[in-house]
Amino acid sequence: MQRIFLSGLLTLFMLLHTPARAQSLESFLADPAFTPASIGICITDVATGETLVSHNDRQAIIPASTVKVITSATALRLLGSDYRTSTTVGYTGQIDSAGTLHGTLVIRGGGDPSLGSAYGSRPAEEFVDRVIDALQTQGIRAIEGPIVVDNSLFDGPAVSPKWMLEDLIWYYATGCHAFSYRDNQVRIEVRYNGHNYKTARITPPHSIDLDSWLLPGDREEVSVTHIGNRYTLTGTIPRQWARYRLDLAVDHPDSLFLRELHKQLKQAGIACTEAGQTTEGGPETQLLDYPSESLAQLARSLNVHSLNLYAESLLRHIALASAPRGSAEKGLETIRSYWQPLGADSTELFLYDGSGLARNNRVSARYLTQVLAATARDPQVGETFVQSLPLAGSEGSVASFMRNSPLPGELRLKSGTMSDVHAYAGYYTAPSGKRYTIVLMFNNYTCTRTQLKEKIAAWLTATLSKKE
Repeated sequence: MQRIFLSGLLTLFMLLHTPARAQSLESFLADPAFTPASIGICITDVATGETLVSHNDRQAIIPASTVKVITSATALRLLGSDYRTSTTVGYTGQIDSAGTLHGTLVIRGGGDPSLGSAYGSRPAEEFVDRVIDALQTQGIRAIEGPIVVDNSLFDGPAVSPKWMLEDLIWYYATGCHAFSYRDNQVRIEVRYNGHNYKTARITPPHSIDLDSWLLPGDREEVSVTHIGNRYTLTGTIPRQWARYRLDLAVDHPDSLFLRELHKQLKQAGIACTEAGQTTEGGPETQLLDYPSESLAQLARSLNVHSLNLYAESLLRHIALASAPRGSAEKGLETIRSYWQPLGADSTELFLYDGSGLARNNRVSARYLTQVLAATARDPQVGETFVQSLPLAGSEGSVASFMRNSPLPGELRLKSGTMSDVHAYAGYYTAPSGKRYTIVLMFNNYTCTRTQLKEKIAAWLTATLSKKE
């Protein structure tokens, strides 16, 4: 009798709350700001797979950086949380009795995006210091031969052919190489001296040659051109701005490393010739094996800071799971074939990179949901992946989103933004421990981004507060 009574209460609860939930979604979507918009929404119960809220969840729309959810989840499931790659240093030739290496010093890139990274757990200069230590331990006091960087582990173009040309000069669109260093970018800071803008700092120091012709003006109109490692800045900066900063992509990150290495070699008293750019054959003696951070650490940095370089590197490591060289093309092919048998319909996925920068990317809310749900249930990497996503109201690009929300439980979301695009993909874990997937994608809305975030926050709070 008690069982029948409880069953009746459950049925009554569902009857009362399901229409309210549907009406809440209907009212939310009736906002005039969404009239021309393409919107995909999907909220499911991770444990049961039940769909609780959905709208156009099979429509493939622009996801922006929520693509990183697919890339990082695939990498973790295929390679494991403890996966690491290595950058190795070795030499060919012989070391004479005076400590002179007659041969080639070879640095082989292992596809480690955290090498010298500002987002890594190790000091940026540590790798160069370890190279110097390895040379001194081997008794090498001079290098009579070239120093070369081997980038052969990765194949194909360093940037997606679908990326916009105007993006390629900026830090977020830097190329992905087997040897990446210091996030493949430089920071230029200029300061107004009363007449024009002078270079105040370049980070890393001495990494590029710079010609700056910036002048005070009425508005910000800055143009950047470069040939190799020589950059030229022209244009105007609003005269009320005393300082100005640009973060720029570097085409050849090995040049950043070689400049830094030569400087440190000189300070250590190790004489060397000019760096070469071609590899040399012959047996190689290894001096140093420098492992990357674990994949769990890389995924965490990637998702919290939305690092395109990290995502593109992991895409190529996904390819390396079944190929001798890592390419974006093979990585994308692997993603499509991997998720199809797990319920993610590949006809709802149009993917051209691992980071989400390509505006040609399209994915459905349902596809993202299937990836999220399957990964959360994975006993090996599920919790690692969930914790890799930034905590709403506290971390990364969602640090201010729902900061003062009364919503109980824990909301972890990867955001995705570009012009006319705003998206979230992640999880809500209720106080009871019950977990839900959250996917929200908005294209071509007419309100401001701030207003959109406020609308989403209010609707999410009302919807998720009902979850136990």
